[in-house]
Amino acid sequence: MRRRTPALVFVSVVVLAWIAWDTSADPVRLARGVPWMLEFFRRMVPPDLSVLPSALRGALVTVEIALLGTAVAAVAALPLGFVSARNVAAPPLFYPARAVLNFFRSVDTLVYALVFVAAVGLGPFPGVLAVIAYTTTSLAKLYSEAIEGIDRGPVDAITATGATRLQILRYGVLPQVLPLFLSYVLYRLETNIRAATVLGFVGAGGIGFYLQTYLRIIDYPAASTVLLVTVAMVMVVDAISSRLRDRLV
Repeated sequence: MRRRTPALVFVSVVVLAWIAWDTSADPVRLARGVPWMLEFFRRMVPPDLSVLPSALRGALVTVEIALLGTAVAAVAALPLGFVSARNVAAPPLFYPARAVLNFFRSVDTLVYALVFVAAVGLGPFPGVLAVIAYTTTSLAKLYSEAIEGIDRGPVDAITATGATRLQILRYGVLPQVLPLFLSYVLYRLETNIRAATVLGFVGAGGIGFYLQTYLRIIDYPAASTVLLVTVAMVMVVDAISSRLRDRLV
């Protein structure tokens, strides 16, 4: 293994160097762009607090989109999680379910938002649908991994009593994975709030709509206020979610 280490390091450096060249990663260009970025931030100071009520209203809609989408997805992902767990589902059910999850999980929330905006129109509703579509498959994958990692002891003990398959899942599997499920849901809620902040850029409601509007009309002080509200919203939600997850451990 020690003999292979220098070769692996050399190959890694070569690959990274090629990637940097292929992606036109140029530190000189970045350095030249620093004055423009500083000028951009200078124009955002001081924030325009007259748009604070609109920004707060947009933040509330963003939280609502994430909460409703995550809550629906958390329930919808339960049966998908069980049928895509290798140690619970039969092979004819497991492999198609896992393939479907992998396919739909590869589509980003923003892409779902574009599809649903075209289908149902502008507003928060397509944002909720986009969060549900992505989060359901994402949580189902996490659920299935938690189920596959359970302790077989309680399951075998309940099976020995002659319990039905549903009773085994209810009393042998679910009590072991429920704290993990709740932790995953809270984590996805955090990430969904971050994702929902940009859904407004494609017309799916939330605070992203205001940010896009102010940037488009070059009203940088107003955009600064929206950004500050966004940061505060994410920090508050992260703090609350972290405390709740700590209590589950």
